[in-house]
Amino acid sequence: MKKLNKYLLTGSLLSVMLFLSGCMSTDKQGNPEGFIYEFLVVPTQDLILWLADTFNGSYGFAIIIITLIVRIIILPLNLSQSRKSLAQQERTAVIKPELDVIQAKQKAAKTNEEKAIAQQELMSLYKDNNMSMLGGIGCLPLLIQMPIFTAMFQAIRLSEPIATSTFIGINLGTRNIPLAIAAGLIYLVQAYVSMIGLSPEQKKQMKTMMYMNPIMILMFTISSPAGLGLYWLVGGFFGVFQTMLTNFYYKPRIQAEIAEEMKNRPKKERVIKQAEPISEQPKELTNKQIRSHSSNTDSGRNAGKQQRR
Repeated sequence: MKKLNKYLLTGSLLSVMLFLSGCMSTDKQGNPEGFIYEFLVVPTQDLILWLADTFNGSYGFAIIIITLIVRIIILPLNLSQSRKSLAQQERTAVIKPELDVIQAKQKAAKTNEEKAIAQQELMSLYKDNNMSMLGGIGCLPLLIQMPIFTAMFQAIRLSEPIATSTFIGINLGTRNIPLAIAAGLIYLVQAYVSMIGLSPEQKKQMKTMMYMNPIMILMFTISSPAGLGLYWLVGGFFGVFQTMLTNFYYKPRIQAEIAEEMKNRPKKERVIKQAEPISEQPKELTNKQIRSHSSNTDSGRNAGKQQRR
């Protein structure tokens, strides 16, 4: 299950990179064209230019406004995903003894049949307790940001006024390593805040995910114009606020709800069945064993004759 979560996240990130790199076509003269350009890049470019004109020509401030608008729009979805993930964690803590038994069966399974039975028991345990095999993790918020991310990237690259502008001394059209490092660090802070209050075992399970997201953001921003790095940096600060809201407002409520829900849940006894040892037959009998066996057989026959007499 953990591997499946990692594969889903990795696949989503690769999709972002693929969508970013090959989404826009050009004509014979090299001018951009096509659906993505007409319906995503041009409107985003126009919105940045309009906001910049509204705020005294600050393209950086225009990008910040767009970032906040996007994050506010997808905030309900992000909170919903966070609530599901927290509920999954609380249910997992309750069923841990039963989960340990099944996981021990999975490790001890040697045949395909035994593995299938253990997997079926795991699926049944999750179904009985209203849990998801995917761990409550969803990639939809990231996928929603893909077209915005792509449009922002191309709008900055193709618009000379945006690409040549500066914001607090940062050229928005060229990459900026300190800005990329700052964006990666703020997402690392968000990951750290999200792990506050978790058990050591849960922290150990989430360790890989904790570092994957900041590294991914660092890779994106270090190879992109600084204007896009600004998008991720502001989004990271908003993410910290969202995580704190989830941990300190929603989490206590979810813990109380799950505790009440799981109090009277039906519990099934799950016992590990040990395989019976198979005794090995001797490959060859010695002469002494043969004589002893023959003597016992003859004695039994003589006793039978005496009884008949």
